[in-house]
Amino acid sequence: MGRRRNYNKAKRVAKKYPAVIAVVVALLVIAIILLAVLYVKKLGPFKPRGGDGGDGGGSVAAGNVTEISEADLSVHFLELGNANAGDCTLIKCGNTEILIDAGSKRNSTETVKNYINKYCTDGKIEYIVATHAHEDHIAALVGESGKNNGVLYSYEIGTVIQFSGHNTTSGIYNDYVSAVAYAESQGAYVFTASQCWNNADGAQRTYYIDGESKISFNILYQKYYDEKASTENNYSVCTLLTQEISAEEKYSYLFTGDLEKAGEESLVKSNALPRCKLYKGGHHGSSTSSNDVLLNVIKPENIAICTCAGTYEYAKKPSAESPESSAKLNTFPTQEALDRMAKWTEKIYVTSLGILREDYSTEKQVSMNGDIVFYYKGELKLYCSDNSTVLKDTAWFAQNRTWNGREG
Repeated sequence: MGRRRNYNKAKRVAKKYPAVIAVVVALLVIAIILLAVLYVKKLGPFKPRGGDGGDGGGSVAAGNVTEISEADLSVHFLELGNANAGDCTLIKCGNTEILIDAGSKRNSTETVKNYINKYCTDGKIEYIVATHAHEDHIAALVGESGKNNGVLYSYEIGTVIQFSGHNTTSGIYNDYVSAVAYAESQGAYVFTASQCWNNADGAQRTYYIDGESKISFNILYQKYYDEKASTENNYSVCTLLTQEISAEEKYSYLFTGDLEKAGEESLVKSNALPRCKLYKGGHHGSSTSSNDVLLNVIKPENIAICTCAGTYEYAKKPSAESPESSAKLNTFPTQEALDRMAKWTEKIYVTSLGILREDYSTEKQVSMNGDIVFYYKGELKLYCSDNSTVLKDTAWFAQNRTWNGREG
């Protein structure tokens, strides 16, 4: 009876003061919403499966080649037309192009230029970055012997950003110096990574490439810009591409050339590196690069490795007496590097694959993923000219490597 009397009383009050009741209900709804927001904030941001690891799956939508030219931003990892490891990365934003390296051999020149010409329609490359003085990073910048047909001779060049130090006096290095001098004589600005980092002599640490200050190309610091290195690889110019998606979200893309462990340690110590949507696997997947000291900070969600998988270009061939030698584990990409990458993502892609003869020499090159293109058009997408199979699911991997990382 008491409950019924209370109910009838409440009913009479509601009829008498309907506006008051409406305000009370609205306040209660607002209070519930505020409590829910506070609870979500307390929980913190959503983290993908695997805790603090990278997004092991679903981080990139399937793309298609016809969309790439219309993308807000695209990052292209090129196949180089031969069975050699080498880097060449084209970044495009509107009519602005950035070319990071152009290997792998002089005979890559036409392959590289033909690809650039698909996307560079005004004959000008605004920025060229030469990470270090090894052939597999600068050969196509120079071109074929005696022809002066390399990238530095073939386009209007805005700015060249190059390694601050070198040990080599090789022929390809000397030819590179001549090619840079030619570009400079045609109006290009030439700066070292050290000058860029210090904003010295007209160089800049940060270049905005979209006209809206939302996409920046940043020169990072590592100590071998100023110190002598025992290996040419540690002179590598390191760069970070940052894309503002919204006020709350940025995508980061990291490129470290062939930087090895001591350089990676300095890179981490000297810069506030972000978590990265995309990382170019260091030194073609060598065991000397992509160390935990770097990967544990950038937590890469996607990795592109520029190499010709399985070739013995930089590894000792198994002997006839021991054909089952573990030497194959030292071919690119190495088991050691993949084990470290696999802690963060299974989204690892490789440009090319070497087809070997019985004596372990290379017969020819075919595509693994082919040209690998990550591009942003409403969301981050992936297009590969051959296929988009992740490395761990390839036949080559099943025969030559072991997956020791995350799944799915």
